[in-house]
Amino acid sequence: SMTKDSPGVVSLLEEVRHGLEDGDHVTFTEVQGMTELNDITPVPIKTMGPYSFSICDTSKMGIHTGGGYFKQVKQPKTVQFGSMREAL
Repeated sequence: SMTKDSPGVVSLLEEVRHGLEDGDHVTFTEVQGMTELNDITPVPIKTMGPYSFSICDTSKMGIHTGGGYFKQVKQPKTVQFGSMREAL
Protein backbone atom coordinates (compact mmCIF):
# COMPACT_ATOMS: atom_id res chain seq x y z
CA SER A 1 0.00 0.00 0.00
CA MET A 2 0.99 3.65 -0.42
CA THR A 3 -0.12 6.53 1.77
CA LYS A 4 -1.21 9.92 0.47
CA ASP A 5 1.05 11.98 2.73
CA SER A 6 4.25 14.01 2.99
CA PRO A 7 6.31 11.94 2.81
CA GLY A 8 4.36 9.07 1.32
CA VAL A 9 4.93 5.65 2.85
CA VAL A 10 5.18 2.46 0.80
CA SER A 11 4.37 -0.76 2.69
CA LEU A 12 5.05 -4.13 1.12
CA LEU A 13 2.57 -6.95 1.32
CA GLU A 14 3.04 -10.54 2.41
CA GLU A 15 6.05 -9.90 4.66
CA VAL A 16 8.39 -9.29 1.70
CA ARG A 17 11.54 -7.40 2.71
CA HIS A 18 12.43 -4.50 0.40
CA GLY A 19 16.23 -4.79 0.86
CA LEU A 20 16.74 -1.03 0.46
CA GLU A 21 18.91 1.39 2.45
CA ASP A 22 18.43 5.09 3.22
CA GLY A 23 19.34 7.16 0.16
CA ASP A 24 18.63 4.43 -2.39
CA HIS A 25 16.54 5.56 -5.37
CA VAL A 26 13.47 3.81 -6.77
CA THR A 27 10.98 4.09 -9.62
CA PHE A 28 7.47 2.62 -9.84
CA THR A 29 5.35 0.86 -12.47
CA GLU A 30 1.80 -0.50 -12.64
CA VAL A 31 0.61 1.58 -9.65
CA GLN A 32 -3.19 1.88 -9.68
CA GLY A 33 -4.89 5.07 -8.48
CA MET A 34 -1.69 6.94 -7.59
CA THR A 35 -0.64 6.78 -11.24
CA GLU A 36 1.58 9.86 -10.94
CA LEU A 37 4.21 7.51 -9.52
CA ASN A 38 4.33 5.35 -12.65
CA ASP A 39 7.60 5.87 -14.52
CA ILE A 40 8.67 8.92 -12.48
CA THR A 41 12.33 9.84 -12.33
CA PRO A 42 14.10 7.93 -9.55
CA VAL A 43 13.21 9.22 -6.07
CA PRO A 44 15.31 8.78 -2.92
CA ILE A 45 13.86 6.69 -0.12
CA LYS A 46 14.22 6.47 3.64
CA THR A 47 13.72 3.08 5.25
CA MET A 48 11.14 2.83 7.99
CA GLY A 49 11.64 -0.87 8.64
CA PRO A 50 12.27 -4.03 6.64
CA TYR A 51 8.80 -3.90 5.05
CA SER A 52 8.25 -0.16 4.45
CA PHE A 53 9.98 2.99 3.22
CA SER A 54 9.11 6.64 2.68
CA ILE A 55 9.29 8.45 -0.64
CA CYS A 56 8.48 11.93 -1.97
CA ASP A 57 5.41 14.02 -1.10
CA THR A 58 2.39 12.11 -2.39
CA SER A 59 -0.25 14.30 -0.70
CA LYS A 60 -1.40 15.86 -3.99
CA MET A 61 -1.48 12.58 -5.93
CA GLY A 62 -4.41 10.25 -6.47
CA ILE A 63 -5.40 7.64 -3.91
CA HIS A 64 -3.57 4.31 -4.23
CA THR A 65 -6.14 1.67 -5.12
CA GLY A 66 -3.83 -1.29 -5.55
CA GLY A 67 -0.91 -2.91 -7.26
CA GLY A 68 2.42 -1.55 -8.26
CA TYR A 69 6.04 -2.52 -8.44
CA PHE A 70 9.13 -0.63 -7.36
CA LYS A 71 12.60 -1.02 -8.82
CA GLN A 72 15.84 0.15 -7.26
CA VAL A 73 17.81 2.44 -9.57
CA LYS A 74 21.54 2.64 -8.93
CA GLN A 75 22.86 6.21 -9.06
CA PRO A 76 26.28 7.18 -10.44
CA LYS A 77 28.88 7.92 -7.80
CA THR A 78 32.15 9.77 -8.31
CA VAL A 79 35.13 8.19 -6.60
CA GLN A 80 38.56 9.79 -6.48
CA PHE A 81 41.78 7.91 -5.95
CA GLY A 82 45.26 9.13 -5.13
CA SER A 83 48.09 8.40 -7.51
CA MET A 84 50.00 5.14 -7.33
CA ARG A 85 53.10 7.14 -6.43
CA GLU A 86 51.33 8.58 -3.37
CA ALA A 87 50.12 5.14 -2.36
CA LEU A 88 53.65 3.73 -2.40
